[in-house]
Amino acid sequence: MIEDTGILEETFESNGHTLAVRQMQVQLRFWGEHHLRSFPWRETRDAFHILLAELMLRRTQAGQVVPVFLVFTQQYPDVQILALALPTEVAQLLFPLGLSWRVPAFQNMAQILLERYNGQVPSDYETLLTLPGVGEYVASAVSCFAFGQAIPIIDTNTVRVAGRLFAMPTHAESRRQRPVRQILSALLDKEQPAVYHYALLDLAALICTPAHPRCDICPLVQCCATGQLHHKKCL
Repeated sequence: MIEDTGILEETFESNGHTLAVRQMQVQLRFWGEHHLRSFPWRETRDAFHILLAELMLRRTQAGQVVPVFLVFTQQYPDVQILALALPTEVAQLLFPLGLSWRVPAFQNMAQILLERYNGQVPSDYETLLTLPGVGEYVASAVSCFAFGQAIPIIDTNTVRVAGRLFAMPTHAESRRQRPVRQILSALLDKEQPAVYHYALLDLAALICTPAHPRCDICPLVQCCATGQLHHKKCL
């Protein structure tokens, strides 16, 4: 555990639970330093490659995406090459991921980037939303991971962690609900948003899982309303 240095004073209250925001961020970051998963799209600042990865990751496990991402970015290292590629070749590379909508979305996106943005991925969140296949999650992830912007990344996984921190039940549509969005905005580490989000996403994948969360080894158990309830039941 990280010791309280006396500067961790900012708090956020929701659903009757008060959480020390800075302390939560420090604990999460410390855990992330030792447990973050390694993926090729996390090792680059190439905005185009990060955008490709986030599109591939929609409704798909990261482990399935890795080999496709590596081959795809080698075959299409920049916007122009993808925009001019044969659709059948793109479809063949994306086939292991399923979801046939990705093929036209990838090429339409590349063509728009080439025609309107000189082959560059725009850093503006609202502009990213206008690209084919790009929704709120992908736009937020690209803004954060490629451009270092402090924008909350809201999906089923981050919503689940937020809900459990404040003992709030969550479901598929919770990401659209104001209380959950307020929590994720309030807890966001604006100084290191990418590191924070990588740790939050990996905590959701490895510890705060949909079924049977590992509260016993969670770095946030001391500030988590659900974790404290679980701890009391185990006493």
